[in-house]
Amino acid sequence: MLSELDQERFMRLWTSAQPAVANFVHALVRDFGAARDVLQETALVIFRRFEEYDGERPFVAWALGIARFQVMGLQRDAARSLVVFDDELLEKFTDSWAELAPIVSDRSVALESCIERLAGHARRLVQLRYFEDLNAEQIAHRLGGNGASVRVTLQRIREQLRTCITQQVQLEGGLS
Repeated sequence: MLSELDQERFMRLWTSAQPAVANFVHALVRDFGAARDVLQETALVIFRRFEEYDGERPFVAWALGIARFQVMGLQRDAARSLVVFDDELLEKFTDSWAELAPIVSDRSVALESCIERLAGHARRLVQLRYFEDLNAEQIAHRLGGNGASVRVTLQRIREQLRTCITQQVQLEGGLS
């Protein structure tokens, strides 16, 4: 059992690394529910094995290594998956992701903030398109209207988000 101090240290490290690990998992696991399950299982494994963590290594890289094994386990369990990476490719992807994690994390945090700032209807469109994975016609059917206008509106929202993210990352001194 971790001491209270170690639990606090874990929480600080995990809170910082979680966006990068989540993005990594979502990049490899298309199904949102399965990706969420893999991320939760990854967090549990990291917590249970936290005493094994070498503080000399970057926590994000260690966490990504554990996430990689969780993804591999999912792929073994779901042989019907359309996209399955071999171990060597997955290892290279993990290494590359560890290098990009700080940039991706900054942009991911900025994206979440920018989505929160969207007007209600725009936020709803983003939710339907990117979190519920509906296409423009399905969104139009659900909300009324037509697919073409939904596509145009989504394009405008994406441009608004792109601008917002760039500004926020630059304001916070991150990379753009």
